[in-house]
Amino acid sequence: MNIKILFLFLKKNKYQIMKFIIIGFFSSFLNFVVYSILYNLDININLASFSGYSIGLINSFFFSKKWIFNEYKTKRLDRAFFLFACIYIFGGIAMAFSINVGIYLFGNYKLAWLLGAVLAATNNYLGSKFLLFKN
Repeated sequence: MNIKILFLFLKKNKYQIMKFIIIGFFSSFLNFVVYSILYNLDININLASFSGYSIGLINSFFFSKKWIFNEYKTKRLDRAFFLFACIYIFGGIAMAFSINVGIYLFGNYKLAWLLGAVLAATNNYLGSKFLLFKN
């Protein structure tokens, strides 16, 4: 990809990308809070993790639909959420894969996680923008 095209894309979409990052941080925070509360109530760690992730995912979907990509054409809610979940599941798989590759290449779990998080966030933004919330 031409670097000039990338910078033009970033410039054109900078406010949308900033909104996406804000909602991503908020959804991750919400995920962690729900997970922590349920875990501290002696709920099974897998159920607590799944519940936290689900709440974060629903929050991300709602704000993506209403605030980040608010100009998209309406789709059936169930189909839209299913596609949204698929995009994010693919992002999670890509993150897990890149973390494993990053550990092998860099030997640093923090750098590997950062690489995976950037890859997953990029997947989630582009998938949402061009597959789900497209005009």
